[in-house]
Formats: sequence, C-alpha cells, structure tokens
Amino acid sequence: MLPSIQDALTAAKRGDLAEACTLLDQAIGNETDPAALYQAAVCYRASERLNDALGLLKVLEDRGQTQPPALLLRADIFSALDRQHHAIPLYKALADSEDARMRYAAASGLFKCGDVETALTLTQSLCDNGDQRLAGQALLLRGRCKAACENYQGAADAFNAISAPSSLKRAAAFRLARLALHQGHFSEASSRLADLTDTTNNETPLPGAHELLLQTYIHSGQSSAALEFIETMPVPPDIHCVRHATELLCELNAPDPLRLMRAKWTESGDPAVFRELLSQHLSLGDIAAAQDLVSDYAARHTEDVHWRWGHLHCLAASGEHEAVLTHQTTGPDSALELICQAHFALGHYSEALKLAQQLCRTAPGDQYHLALLVTALRCLNDDRSLALTNLEHLVHETMLPAPSKPNESLTSSWSAVATALANRHSMQNAPPSQSVQNGLQTPGNLLTQTASTDLGLLKETVESIAEAFFTSATLRQLADAHPLQLFRPKRPMMHASWAILGTAGTFHRAHVHTKGWYSGTVYAEVPSNINAEGDAGHLVLGEPPFQTKDPLPPLTTIQPETGKMVLFPSYLWHSTRPFSGAERRQVVAFDYGEPNRFV
Repeated sequence: MLPSIQDALTAAKRGDLAEACTLLDQAIGNETDPAALYQAAVCYRASERLNDALGLLKVLEDRGQTQPPALLLRADIFSALDRQHHAIPLYKALADSEDARMRYAAASGLFKCGDVETALTLTQSLCDNGDQRLAGQALLLRGRCKAACENYQGAADAFNAISAPSSLKRAAAFRLARLALHQGHFSEASSRLADLTDTTNNETPLPGAHELLLQTYIHSGQSSAALEFIETMPVPPDIHCVRHATELLCELNAPDPLRLMRAKWTESGDPAVFRELLSQHLSLGDIAAAQDLVSDYAARHTEDVHWRWGHLHCLAASGEHEAVLTHQTTGPDSALELICQAHFALGHYSEALKLAQQLCRTAPGDQYHLALLVTALRCLNDDRSLALTNLEHLVHETMLPAPSKPNESLTSSWSAVATALANRHSMQNAPPSQSVQNGLQTPGNLLTQTASTDLGLLKETVESIAEAFFTSATLRQLADAHPLQLFRPKRPMMHASWAILGTAGTFHRAHVHTKGWYSGTVYAEVPSNINAEGDAGHLVLGEPPFQTKDPLPPLTTIQPETGKMVLFPSYLWHSTRPFSGAERRQVVAFDYGEPNRFV
C-alpha cells in the first residue's frame, strides 16, 4: 500500500525530514487537497528541496488555490534562492493584508530582499499594534531598516525603545551590538556581547552572539583573542561561526586550518557544511581532499542533489568538461553555472549563451549570471555585447583630490591614507575564498568601521564623486532594458568596502561581485615600476576566470596611479596582474548597490 501525505507529515513532525521527503516523493502525485499540498511544500522547504517546494506551490497557483501563507512561502523561497526580483512583488502583494502578522512578514521579507525603504514604511503602523510582541518585532525591524539607511542614531533609538518581552529586549541588545561593530565601536560591541554570551545567569546564549563576538575580535585586529575564543567556545559553534574561524585560521597560517570545518561535518553530516568544506578544499587547490569528501557524502547520505553539486565541482576543478556535460539535466539545476562553463571550455558558445540567458531569467540582476551572458555574447561576436561593454560610457576614471586639509601636499596626504590603511592589516595570508592571491585583505566594512580621519575624508570624497557619476546623463540615458538601468537600486549605497595590501607577486583572480551594482577602487599607494610600459600591476576588465576554447582577450587594462579612482559595472570580470619589486601597492575597493543590512 502506497504511503499517504499524512504519513509523510507525521514523519516531518517527529523531525525525520529525510523519511518525510521519501514518503512525499511516493505519495504527492495523487494528492489534490490544497492544505496537504501546502504542508508538503513546507516539508520540502525545510529539507532544502526548494525547487520541489516551488513546484507544488505552482500547482496551487495554477489551480487558483493560493492562500496568503502559500504566497509567503513562495516569496521566502525565492528570497532564499537570491531571486529577489521574483520575491519582492509577492511580498508587496502581502503588504496590503488585513492580517498584521502577514504585513510584518511582508516587511521582513522586503528588508531581506533589499527594499529597505518600503519595509521601513510598513513598520510605521505595526509599531503601535496592540500585540506587544508584534509591536516589539516591528520596532526591531524598524531599527534595522534605519541602520541600513545609515540613520544610526535612529536605529539605536528604536532598539533602546524595546523594553518587553525579555526575549525581544535581548534581541534588541544583540542588534545594538551589531550596530556598534558596524560602526567600528569595538569596545562597546565586546561589552554588549559579553553580557549576551554569559551563561552564569541561566540564560541560553542568543543565536549568533558567539559568531558576532568572534567577528568583533577579528575586525578589531585581536587575532590572539580570536584564536583563544575559537579554542574555548562554550557551545558547539554553528556553520557561520565555523566559517569565520576557518577563514581566520587560513589567514594566520595556522596548522590544519580546516580542522573545525571537518569536525563540524563529522558531527553533523549537514549538506550545508558539506558544501562549505568542499568549497574550502577547492579554494585551497586540494582536489583530492574534495573528491574524498564527495565520496564520504555519498556513503553517509546518497548520490542526491548535494552530492551531484560536489561531484560536478570536482570534475570542473579537474578540467573534465566533457564529464560535466554528461550530468546536464532539464529543469531547475543548482549546477547550471558549471555546465555553462563546461560549454565555454569546449567552444559550445551558443549552448553557453542559452544557459546564461536561463540563469539570468532565474535570478534577475545576479552579476555573475550577467557576466556569463556578456562572455557568451563576446565569444559569439554578437553585437548585443556592445551595449554591455561600452567602456567609454560605463567605466569612470578620475583623479581624486587629496583627502586632507587644503594646506597639505598631495604626496603627504596620500602617504597618510596609505599609513592608515597599512595599520588595518593584521593577517599573514589572503582569505582563501577571496580573489586576492599572495596579498592581504582587511576584514569587515573598512570605510564604515574606521576611526581614521584620513579614511573618513576619503569615504566622503568617493561618495561625492560616485553620486555625481550615478546621476549623470551618461547612466540615466541608458536603455530601460539595460541591466544597469533595470536593476538600479532606488538609492545606490556603498554597502561594502575593504583594503588590499599587495607586494611582489600579488594579483587578483578574475571575479565579479554578485551583490553589487557598481564596483570601484581607489589607489592609495602604487609602486614606481607600475607604469604604461606593459600591464604589470594593472586592473584588467573583461577577462573571464574560466577557460574558453578560443582565448578571450580583456576589454581593457587600466594603469594604477596614486589617487586614481575607477568605477565599473559589477558584472564586468575584473582582475589584476602581478607585479615585481620591493614596493607595496595599497588599494581601497568598494561596492555600490542595495543598502548594507548587517545590523
């Protein structure tokens, strides 16, 4: 006798999601009850089978049986898949609900998708709701929205206004700690987090508090304290905390830096940990260890979608492009980017274009997918690439005025900036998951966290020039269908910034910033031997990081000069060439896009 949906839901209630999904796979085809289909979608969502969940929700939509909870679930899944442009209209549809809790869920979803201003507006009426808990949750979200809009005092006021219940008051204290860290107030952040992680008062440690305390140590340059904390954490760390710890161990040249991630995998068998550990092995170039991990996953689970994802990454890293293509499937596919790259390597540019277009439809505005699209069009000599690579209009180069007092010389001003940047570096290696090789990168959000007057003035200068370019006729007159126009943020904001210290041999692998809209760089210190004779140390635009059967030359290379600022679309591949000599190169890099939602 075939299992029923009820059998599956019973298994889910007792926490056996694997069994629940197995039963659902057998029973779902015969189910017609809308409530059962919705519950089945919830089960698939909890098991990270997001496309299966979306399939059931689409059935409900096609039958005209979608209720607000199903609409919310669909929006949440789109958000989890980084398909914000599909999620936002659904959340906005829920914003008019008579149910205050549904309006709060819509506001929360819009915040996560980056539509902070709409979320802020929605919280206004919710903060006065008669339900004390809901009003407190809305006030907490309102504070986060204000922080994202860089109204830090308004955010602090909102958090401090929450007095009950105690769980929300602790949540507000946690957000105040994040706000302090975001602004570079490290002592305040540490003090608040010491209270939130104190177990002597019989309080359960707040989720995320230990991770945030570790980040505070790292961002403030307290590497020794961070290492001690890693070894003495009183509770088993979650995957996010382990990720930060692993990155730190790699950057400090610690022995066996992946040991915590391996231990987490052994303890949990969690597919999310599997993916993280596999990515770390591959970023360190250890393909053999990655292959062993894939085999271990199959032994512990099955050759499921997560195994397939890992197996294809190993094949791609080994250059086995034909083998990658044997795994191509129809329908939703989490490994579609790898299959697209395999087509590039084999010269199947028309197929690569089809997949790039499919990816762009699936996740509109994703800069990596746009980069694949541009690459395919260029490989095919398709004129549609010209509007996307018109460097004369889309790339902005300028020499910055000295970020200092008017009576100081240009040389001494940039020297002061270079000194301030050098003082922010405390690591010994580059983060393995980042593009920089043989150089150092600052943690955190540099220009938001800095207490340096010189760096504060630099940020003001950069923001002034960027705003002028973003509002210029050059960008405003782009076609409505151009990605820079189509996915232009309501208010472009510098949501990330960091510094790179390079010496002889430092370079960047080609990459894009997937969450960006425009990216930029400022050169604060440039070796004297980086010049127009050759491309050593130059910024390279348009050269992909993966193999194309016919080599694709860069669109351009840009010579660094002290004080030069460059702005370019985030979807353009960018890298740097290595250079030689004893002098150092110091760069400030940043992304503009939707507001930073760290707090």
